[in-house]
Amino acid sequence: MEIKEYILKNQYLEIHVLNLGGIIKNIYTLDCRRHKTDVILGFDNPEQYASPEYLAHYPYLGAIIGRYANRIQGATFDINGQSYKLTPNEKGNCLHGGAIGLDRQIWDVEQPDDEHLNLHYKSPDGENGFPGNLDITVRYSIKEHVFRIIYEATCDQPTYVNLTSHPYFNLNPEEDTVRNHELRLYTKQYLETTPDLIPTGKIIDTDKKHSFNFNKPLSMPIEEGGIDASYAFEAPIEPQIMAELTSPKNGIAITLLSDYPCLQVYTGNGLEVSNGKEGRPYGPYSGIALEPQMYPDSPHHPHFPSTLLLPGTPYHHKTIYTFKCFSVDKENEF
Repeated sequence: MEIKEYILKNQYLEIHVLNLGGIIKNIYTLDCRRHKTDVILGFDNPEQYASPEYLAHYPYLGAIIGRYANRIQGATFDINGQSYKLTPNEKGNCLHGGAIGLDRQIWDVEQPDDEHLNLHYKSPDGENGFPGNLDITVRYSIKEHVFRIIYEATCDQPTYVNLTSHPYFNLNPEEDTVRNHELRLYTKQYLETTPDLIPTGKIIDTDKKHSFNFNKPLSMPIEEGGIDASYAFEAPIEPQIMAELTSPKNGIAITLLSDYPCLQVYTGNGLEVSNGKEGRPYGPYSGIALEPQMYPDSPHHPHFPSTLLLPGTPYHHKTIYTFKCFSVDKENEF
């Protein structure tokens, strides 16, 4: 397969994308001293994303995730009384669409100009056990400080769909971990899960557990074992603010909005990459993934927002990242 790299660029942002998995390889923005800074984990060479060494400890760096982001318990679900067996790839469950999901496919790419990129993939009926042909378009675009992702899909049979993207952010790449980042989440609820991260169906108030309470900016609690949790939001019609991530050391900040009802927050607890950008190793807590999506395992929880896509009903969701920079004392913004 031929891996190709595409570049979106304006005076504020420069984003590199691969046709392999729609991987976001680089996001360059400006720090408080106007230094161009790459704020996501990844590799210098596109071919490294397909190397056996990387795939042996695969963390989905920067990739489009689907057909179903997160976990489906038992790698199975029913639709209209018919059972479908999916590809199990984590403890008997289906994670991120199965062993070879959208993140491992070569996408068709169209770039109409420097600020827009459209990726297209047709997932055939039965791929990783999912029913129906699924026609998917993911649109990346930039405008000034804003990076927007739009997910679109149509199907010819009822099927479950949950698409997201998986960049790991480190807003200050001079530091080995995100320990000194600050995170604010605009919700007070998260999904209770089993030790295997399968939702129990209960939604818990964050005020009852300190390590999940991010209703004001707090530094990463990675000394407590990190975070891998699904935070619940009211299902919006238009994108709503979900999170703010800030590096006080260099002033870079991200505001995240989406019309998805859930945000998976993962502090890279299991990262094991020996040769990232400039040869740097990525270990636990080297980056933080903020993944707007539908609820995990929703096919088994009828009270969760539905992820069942029907023929004639288009799938359409948006995620918006706004990059800002403050002076390190946060008195001035540019």
